[in-house]
Amino acid sequence: MTIQLPTEIARQIERSSRLTSAAGYVSLVVGYLMSVLQAHPLTISNFVAFSLVNVLYCAALWLLMRGFQTRHRFGLATYGLLFSGLALAGGFLATSGIEWDWLIYIVTVALFFGLFQIRPALFCSIALYGVMTLNLAVLNRWQWSSQFLANLGTLLAAYAFVGAFSLVSSLHQQQKERAEHLLQTVEQSKRDLEAAHAQLQRSAEQVEELSVARERTRLAREMHDTLGHYLTILNVQLETICKLYAREPARAAVEIVEARRVAAQSMQELRNAVAALRSTSRSAQSLPQMLAQLGQEFQSAAGETELTLDLETELPTLSPDVQVALFRAAQESLTNVRKHAQASKVLVRLRYEEHWLELVVLDNGTGNIPTEAEKQSGGESFGLIGLRERVELLGGQMSAGPATPAGFRVTVRIPGPALPQQRALEDVSGATPVLAGERGSEG
Repeated sequence: MTIQLPTEIARQIERSSRLTSAAGYVSLVVGYLMSVLQAHPLTISNFVAFSLVNVLYCAALWLLMRGFQTRHRFGLATYGLLFSGLALAGGFLATSGIEWDWLIYIVTVALFFGLFQIRPALFCSIALYGVMTLNLAVLNRWQWSSQFLANLGTLLAAYAFVGAFSLVSSLHQQQKERAEHLLQTVEQSKRDLEAAHAQLQRSAEQVEELSVARERTRLAREMHDTLGHYLTILNVQLETICKLYAREPARAAVEIVEARRVAAQSMQELRNAVAALRSTSRSAQSLPQMLAQLGQEFQSAAGETELTLDLETELPTLSPDVQVALFRAAQESLTNVRKHAQASKVLVRLRYEEHWLELVVLDNGTGNIPTEAEKQSGGESFGLIGLRERVELLGGQMSAGPATPAGFRVTVRIPGPALPQQRALEDVSGATPVLAGERGSEG
């Protein structure tokens, strides 16, 4: 929608401008006819000269009304000088017998207030009035009679009236231009606002799509890391039950109880993933406690594999995201050991050194043999891919590959905060760098 001036106001301003122009032309024509008809004597020379002055005046007025050279630096001043010169020429031609044309002076005063600001217009009008007085004095042979002074007073009143009328008309025109400029600015601002709104809407849609994709990825990762882990355990236990059911019923019954416990835990993990995508049962536990519980679950499901937990390290206060990432790394690694490694020993080691948390899961099995689907995705399982993404989001690094001389090794490194005593030492070292340097040189 385009914003415009109210129709009635625009019409009034346009009508006022046209009437002002028409009044100027009519005044020039009337003054010209009166001067020619009352001439004494009327000769060819003074008729041609006076007609030429009026034609030039009308031509200049026509060019002015159409904006010719009005934006030039000296354009308005040139018009002012031209109109003043033609008015003076028309007035002083009265000495050749042409009747004195006072209307050309009035039109010139009106043009002053249309061309210039108030102060320059007043100055030019006063100067023109002085020249007109001189013109009348010459025509009156310098006789300062009461009639002569009355005529000057009448002309002064006419000057004031025409000047005030022209000033009001000029102010109307300026207000129109300002209003049009303001409306153009508002229209441009409206277009810019609409464009910004459209861009913001597109950005919001992109953010929404990104959030949905990120949430889907996170949900897939959580489902694999939680439900997939327990379903793997459940599958192994069911295979064991099938083998022991006929030979060792008592042990099979124990495995059935354990399988039911794992199934219940799977359902709980599924509820937690759907509700908050985070295990609430572990939110209050520390990372070593979470890993110790995971080790107990592993030993229950894979008793033939010896598990060593090396968790004796001092840890800073960890964020929930870091704790969950390290826990999922250990969980995924132990799940892969149980499914693929055929290992007799596995080590889970947690260390915190130089602001880095490091988790290592090392087994002595056959190594990780990728499936065809895993080969197409770069040789890593979907669990390892999700684990790598989780770690990289926290600014960490993950490596997974064959160990030496045998087995498979998964290493996860995530930057962590400083311990309280480390922060205090760093503050002291930062405050006294000279003493720190001396201690280093002595060591």
